[in-house]
Amino acid sequence: MNNEDKAARASQADHNKFEQGLLETRWTETGEPFYVVKDGNDLKEFALLAKLILEDEKAIAHDFTSKVVSESGDQEVSFEYKSGWFLEGLGEGEIE
Repeated sequence: MNNEDKAARASQADHNKFEQGLLETRWTETGEPFYVVKDGNDLKEFALLAKLILEDEKAIAHDFTSKVVSESGDQEVSFEYKSGWFLEGLGEGEIE
């Protein structure tokens, strides 16, 4: 997993590790996913994996902040999802 490369792709090993630690995907009222992982996992690592996998799949067309939460609910780590969709920013006048 290369966290510095914005064009990084999620490997099969990344997907496997994420799936092994994932208990549940939950959705906010605005339709954005966040993740509950088994206690004992490194939440910072799982936040990076979630970000990498989401950005690789490009299934959501807008940027948002999400999080990874421990099973017990006593810890959480947030991450910024960047869609990478070519029309992102059009409404703010970034693209003409």
